[in-house]
Amino acid sequence: MKNNFLNKKAKLPVGGSWAELYGILSDLLKRRSYLLPLAEEFNLIDKALKQYFIGVKECSIEGFKIKGKCEENKIYNLPYKIKQKYATTTKKWIVNIEEIKK
Repeated sequence: MKNNFLNKKAKLPVGGSWAELYGILSDLLKRRSYLLPLAEEFNLIDKALKQYFIGVKECSIEGFKIKGKCEENKIYNLPYKIKQKYATTTKKWIVNIEEIKK
């Protein structure tokens, strides 16, 4: 891909032609489609490894260093009426991308 819009500081071009933007978006969507199975495999392997290493503080296997630690999370169990008093509603735009099967 000639344009790299994947780093955090990069922005899609503004003010360019629709054809340029369409081409860039098309390239990114094709690349996403190609990488999706790899990402799914990565997530499965990552989850399995992290599950296996629960409770292991530190170890090395060949060129990999694994470190683990316990983190505490506070959970407040409040009665429903009290929770509702302090509840806020936010909106979030959800984007779902799927490939159209030919």
